[in-house]
Amino acid sequence: MELKEMQALLQKSLPKKRFEHSLEVCKTAAILAAAHKIDVEKAKISALLHDCGREIPSRDNLSKAKELGLVIDEVERNQPILLHAKIGMYLAEHKYGVTDKDILEGIRYHTTGTAHMSKFAQVIYLADLLEPTRCFPGIDEMRDLAKRNLDRTMIRAYAQTIRYLLEYDLLVHPDCIAGYNELAIKFKRAKQGK
Repeated sequence: MELKEMQALLQKSLPKKRFEHSLEVCKTAAILAAAHKIDVEKAKISALLHDCGREIPSRDNLSKAKELGLVIDEVERNQPILLHAKIGMYLAEHKYGVTDKDILEGIRYHTTGTAHMSKFAQVIYLADLLEPTRCFPGIDEMRDLAKRNLDRTMIRAYAQTIRYLLEYDLLVHPDCIAGYNELAIKFKRAKQGK
């Protein structure tokens, strides 16, 4: 399926605001991918489809994930909105015909992040967080940094996400903590000259 066909199908499947967000994430991912010499067309597909799992209402995520045979962890069981990423990965493959592992990984980890993320997956995560309609303190600096250094932007993005989750008494997924800690250790060692 071509990008235009995916876009048309996605538009029919998502609420208007969510679809518009997906278009902005797609544009942002293209900019970041080009800046980091990552396949722009693949990044556009992953970014466009990153929220395709949102076609399932959040209240139905748990039952849909079970129906699809997806592995559900304890945090997802208690905060089912997180399952839209796994559902999205499934839909990208089975509804939109995506088989590329990079594209699927970008969709899978766009919400939680994880340790050992590829540069490609980092681009999708950051494009979702930094697209033009998003607004939070420090976002403009993060947008500039994202064009130069993905790891440095990711650690700030994790910190921003964790602060947000704590502020609203939401659960922090272990993948988010693992991603943050991995980068924190990397930067701590670099500072110590190890």
